[in-house]
Amino acid sequence: MRTPFLSARPTVALLAVALVTALSSTACTAAHAGPTKAACGAVIDITGFRQYAQAEDFLNQHVRDFLKGCDWLAYAAITGNSEGSPCQTSSVPLYPRPEENPNGNPKIADTVRKAHLAEAVAKAKELLTCDDDDARGSDVLGGLRVIAAQLEARPEDGMERRVVVFSDMMSNVGALDLSSGDYSSAAARTAKVKELKDKSLLPELTDASVDIYGFNLLSERKPDRVPQLKLLWKAIFVASGVDESSVNILQ
Repeated sequence: MRTPFLSARPTVALLAVALVTALSSTACTAAHAGPTKAACGAVIDITGFRQYAQAEDFLNQHVRDFLKGCDWLAYAAITGNSEGSPCQTSSVPLYPRPEENPNGNPKIADTVRKAHLAEAVAKAKELLTCDDDDARGSDVLGGLRVIAAQLEARPEDGMERRVVVFSDMMSNVGALDLSSGDYSSAAARTAKVKELKDKSLLPELTDASVDIYGFNLLSERKPDRVPQLKLLWKAIFVASGVDESSVNILQ
């Protein structure tokens, strides 16, 4: 008996359908993949730092570029009482959530991300102008501890962590009063870092990267202290778990 001839066309058609289905599924998965970039934190000094004419310029010039590498942004304010300050704001997801783009449309995804970025920048600017906290002084370490705690609530545990700080870093509250003191020697810096660690004042920033804008503004008042305080802050961040190469004190 002759075996009936089976056409290859149905098989080809089935393979084509399977391929299209697979590609569509992949596109959908990619569209709803959730955050794929870093979880980020913005620490904004709203003490005497914001009186500098350059303070707002630093924020305008650098926050958008910083956010290009972020999929989520949390905030912390540096005040005289950073951990208890009413000048705080909620985090912003910078990626489109499933309910914002249920069909995985790339154009909608791009539009949603742009809207989230605009919201994130607006919140940063609003925080810089917050007048709800009358606590005196500048508790920089407290602001860093707040952002470290905020980053614990990031959307996914495995996300890289990045922090940007807009501040002259002139802490003058409690155990870290930089209005005086000689930190030109390594021994003095080591002793101060040990004191902060023993008092549990260091933020938990293991493996995070830190960019600082505004530190150079100190040079207008006390240029001779700039190098030693820069070294002290690097030592503080290293003791907080940041690799020294990931601490960028920028102009």
